[in-house]
Amino acid sequence: MRRNLIEIEHVTKIFRKTDKVLDDINLNIREGEFITLLGPSGCGKSTLLRLIAGLEELTEGDIYIDDKDTKKIPANERNINMVFQSYALFPHMTVYDNIAFGLQCKFIPKHDIQKRVEEVLHMTHLERFAYRKPKELSGGQQQRVAIARAVVNKPLALLLDEPLSALDYKLRKEMQIELKNLQRQLGITFVFVTHDQEEALSMSDRVVVMNEGVIEQIGTPRQVYENPENLYVAKFIGVANIFEAQVIKATKRKRQFSIDVRIEGTKLKLKTDQPFEKGQHIYIVIRPEDLRAWDSSEIDDTKNMIPARVEEVIYKGSTVDLILKTKEGKQLSATEFFDEDDENLDYRIGEKVWVDWLPGWEVVLIN
Repeated sequence: MRRNLIEIEHVTKIFRKTDKVLDDINLNIREGEFITLLGPSGCGKSTLLRLIAGLEELTEGDIYIDDKDTKKIPANERNINMVFQSYALFPHMTVYDNIAFGLQCKFIPKHDIQKRVEEVLHMTHLERFAYRKPKELSGGQQQRVAIARAVVNKPLALLLDEPLSALDYKLRKEMQIELKNLQRQLGITFVFVTHDQEEALSMSDRVVVMNEGVIEQIGTPRQVYENPENLYVAKFIGVANIFEAQVIKATKRKRQFSIDVRIEGTKLKLKTDQPFEKGQHIYIVIRPEDLRAWDSSEIDDTKNMIPARVEEVIYKGSTVDLILKTKEGKQLSATEFFDEDDENLDYRIGEKVWVDWLPGWEVVLIN
């Protein structure tokens, strides 16, 4: 287990005496990991980043960087660098001079500056742009210059506040891969802020899901997607089919629990890893790729299946997305993996189908 590089303990931030932006945040960030703060606009993720950087003052709590209490350490002495959305490059300087500027301010010998700048130019694939001005670069190239300028100082951690948000879709995808590869090469901690769920899942070692100033869940991308801890995370991360139900019967056999529920008129028995009580209100979460839609001709027994009709068919090359509507009017999303030889994926709008999922592929939540 890697040691904790940044420790955030009971941090609260209040603006204008009454506006609580962060409420009792506790988070440990490990050395060398790529961790993402994910949440909607206004949830406090950028404020938390600025508190780590020393650009805002704590209202309550403590932040430790490399085992040092940051209360008396100014921003310029924390050995933490930050990359902003705007990149903030010096327009009158070349790429080389932009990257070298911070080292020059520290009075590092010229020979060492040249060596370090050349290293990061190579690492960020910017060698042939070294003597261009920022206005002569594309958005993606400017973003790489901003990152190069930050990492040339060899910081303990790099803080990135939605640095890809201004890029077009294709370039954004390319930069996600480059950024993750760069983090692996450098081996330093990256703390990344985004509101884009797909971006967070594809890049991170761990994801911190935030909402209205609190942390809802911390986990690997797979954990927060497949095992959300509450309804907010289930809804915010990706697409989810969510059924409301009441427990009809609760059973315990040895260490295993099961419940009987009625979903869209169909009675089902579900296994759970925690006990529930008869009459308890619950939510059952099924991801689209776990939901299966069957043509009536494919099955004989529909006892444990939910009837629905096809509302929309969206072909995406390797997959087919289905929008379904149950007999009781609930809309469902299902993703079927496409095989050109599989005629069963030739769905028609208005067609009646039967829906189910493999036992254990659902997540049962209380709230």
